[in-house]
Amino acid sequence: MNTIAKRFYSVFGLAVAVSLAVPRVAHGEDDPYAPQPQASLKQMLSIDWKKGPSLPQGLQDAGVGIVDGTLVSAGGFCQGQTNVPGKADTYPRGFFKKAWGLDLQSPQTGWQNLPDFPGAARQGLITAVVDNQLYAWGGFSYSDPYTYRDGYCLSKAPGGQWSWNASSPLPILPWRLYYGGTSVIGSKIYVLGGADYHNDFFTNSDRAGNVPRLGSRMLMLDTSNLGAGWKELAQCPGTPRFSHATATVGGKIYVFGGAAGADTTPPNATDRYSTVVDNWQYDPATDAWQRLRDLPVASGNFPDGRIVAFDRYVLLVGGYQYSQVLSPDGTAKPVYGTPSRAHPDDFHYSDVWVYDASTGLFGTATGLPVNNCQPMTVVEGNQIHMIGSDLGVSSYEDKFEWVEGEPFGHHPDLYLTGTIRVVPEPSTLGLLGTAAGGLLLYGWGSGGNRRMSAGGWWMGRQVHPPSKIRRPTSV
Repeated sequence: MNTIAKRFYSVFGLAVAVSLAVPRVAHGEDDPYAPQPQASLKQMLSIDWKKGPSLPQGLQDAGVGIVDGTLVSAGGFCQGQTNVPGKADTYPRGFFKKAWGLDLQSPQTGWQNLPDFPGAARQGLITAVVDNQLYAWGGFSYSDPYTYRDGYCLSKAPGGQWSWNASSPLPILPWRLYYGGTSVIGSKIYVLGGADYHNDFFTNSDRAGNVPRLGSRMLMLDTSNLGAGWKELAQCPGTPRFSHATATVGGKIYVFGGAAGADTTPPNATDRYSTVVDNWQYDPATDAWQRLRDLPVASGNFPDGRIVAFDRYVLLVGGYQYSQVLSPDGTAKPVYGTPSRAHPDDFHYSDVWVYDASTGLFGTATGLPVNNCQPMTVVEGNQIHMIGSDLGVSSYEDKFEWVEGEPFGHHPDLYLTGTIRVVPEPSTLGLLGTAAGGLLLYGWGSGGNRRMSAGGWWMGRQVHPPSKIRRPTSV
């Protein structure tokens, strides 16, 4: 090694080696789960949101999934609204059993009617897609039994006929459940947490007190062996919750945020419900949980399920913040961070938070053009699909929002879609190795690739780093 290269290595080599050896930990002096400072969050993804064909009616809390290239919506609820311009009949009040499908290869044909959900009308179905079949359980309504256990499966025959398995229902849930977070690994469906409903939402137990820590329990059903029924796995050690995000990355299940029920309300609280910020990773191979860093902003009420882009980035879309945070030990603490609102007068959020499962860091993506709480969201490839839910405008105040020249009410008939792209780092420095007896470093960023040797920097043209250290690229 020549003298210049030795001197360069002595200055930079050790620092690089040390930086590569230091494990990533959460920000905070003594708390390994402390949130990243909001000001440090980087934009990881961009989304070019655009309006697609509107749904036949406004809704929230439908069960959603993509089956054989068709975006499916089943069940839901609409609060009712008659003042939205040109949509006097689009917002009928009530729970419903209706199902619709949008062919994603020809969305211009609009939403098509599918067979009605065979169970009672309800919202908040717990849904998952396995082998091009939509599985749906649970949910709640305002009439007895309020929260449900039954489940059904929707599929499409080779000839194009859609049908539910009404004559042979799925194994029922072991307890009544609304909004348990779903994840799929192979043929297995996992359901974490959720709530019971009877004039209020309960997560610390069911309404009768027979299922302790209801919002922390993990269930699994193998669709290749339905006869075995549901199996309970290790409980999540975190705060019992519902309205949380769950996702699968690399064979592990991730759990983010949510809300705690009225049966967990801490003393002197101003809300019946609390925001949950503790996050967890579950390993099915060991049936064990590991805590992650907390959310960078106290928010929750995210969509669940198929919300992962590029097998790496978990998208936490929209949200809402209650007046206090409930910790895993049952104590309350103040909310923190500053959520964003596309419309400042509404009370829900337009943020899209991102969790990078490869680095353990949070970041952001392009925000929604509207505020939305718990929007039904599905990611497939580099495409994101979001339908309906709660825009945070009160129908009692005769308010609505406009998106690309079309008005939408409280529980909207809105369908948004977009292409997801990775946002490259502004500048990245990587150690690549030695060449010609000297140490070479490459830096790359939006301005192109730059190569640095012991002699200095210069611009390189289409110089590709080796496969082990890849430049982030737009997809």
